[in-house]
Amino acid sequence: MTLLTEKGERKRMALLLLLTGVTALMHFMLPTEPLYYHEMHIVLRKLFYLPPLIAAAWFGVRGAISFAFLVSAIFCVHSALNWPGSLMEQATLIGELASFWVVGLVPAWLLERQRLLLGEVANANEETLLSLVSALDLREHSTRMHSQRVREYTQLLTGTFDLPEKEVRDIGFGALLHDVGKIAVPDHVLLKREGLSGEEWAVMRRHPEVGYGIVKRITFLREAAELVYAHHECWDGSGYPRGLRGDAIPLGARLFMVADVYDAVTSDRPYHSAVTHREASRLIREKSGSHFDPAAVEAFLNVGEKEFEAVRQRYRDEVA
Repeated sequence: MTLLTEKGERKRMALLLLLTGVTALMHFMLPTEPLYYHEMHIVLRKLFYLPPLIAAAWFGVRGAISFAFLVSAIFCVHSALNWPGSLMEQATLIGELASFWVVGLVPAWLLERQRLLLGEVANANEETLLSLVSALDLREHSTRMHSQRVREYTQLLTGTFDLPEKEVRDIGFGALLHDVGKIAVPDHVLLKREGLSGEEWAVMRRHPEVGYGIVKRITFLREAAELVYAHHECWDGSGYPRGLRGDAIPLGARLFMVADVYDAVTSDRPYHSAVTHREASRLIREKSGSHFDPAAVEAFLNVGEKEFEAVRQRYRDEVA
C-alpha cells in the first residue's frame, strides 16, 4: 500500500467515525418524549445504517464488521437506557440491531467478490500487455525486459511526487507501452546499425504518434496514451513529434525520459557497454534543463542506487 493510499484511507476512516459520532450524539441528546421527538429518533436510527454500508464500499468485509460492531454497541447502550415497555417496540429494536450487520456484511461480501473479479481481469490485461511489449523489446533490443525495467524506474521517480494512485498507474502503463508504435517501423529501419537516412529517420519519428493511435483506443489506457505520444519530447522543445516544451510535456513523459536514458546507458547494447550508476547520474545531470526537466532529474537523484539495482536484478536481460 502506498503512502498516498494510506492517507486516503485515514481520511475516509475519520469521515466515517465523524458520521457515526454525530449520529450517536444526536441520538443520545434528543429526548424520546413527546411523540414527535420519538419520530425523530426513528429517523436517526436509520442513519446508523450508513456507517456499515459505506465502510463495506470503502474497506470491504473487515471495515463493515468494524463499523457494524461500533454502531451496534452505541445502539445497544442507547436502547438499554431507553428500553421500551412495548413488546412490538422491543422486537423492532432487536430487528434493527440485526439489520446493521445484514446491511454491512452482505454488500461487503458482494463488493469483495466484484473486486476480486475485476482484479483478475486487470491482471489478465496486464499479462497481455507484458507479452506484447516483451515481443516488441525482443525484436529491437534482443531482450524481453527493457520496457518492464523502464516502467519500474519511472515508477520509482513517481514515488517522489504526491500523485494520485490512478495517475501513477497510468504513467506506469504509458512507460510500459512507450515503444508500441515501433510495430509500424520496418525491420530494415528499426534494426539498422549505421545512421539512418533522412527518409528513414522520418519513418522512425512517426512511432510516438502511431503508438498513441493504438493505445488511445483502449479505454483504460487513454491517459497512458499521452505519455506514449510525448515520450520523445525534450524539456527545451528540441524533441519530437510535436516539439513540446517545458510543462506542456506531460509529467509522466518527463519522468520517463530520465528513466529511459538511464536504462539505455546502464544496459549492454551492441553499440555500447553498460556504464555505472554514478556515470549514468552524471550524464543525466548534465542534460538537466535541456533534454530533461530539472524536477525529473532531481527526483532521479533522490532515489537511491540500491533501488535502481533491485529493479535491474529483478528484470535482468534475457538475451535471445
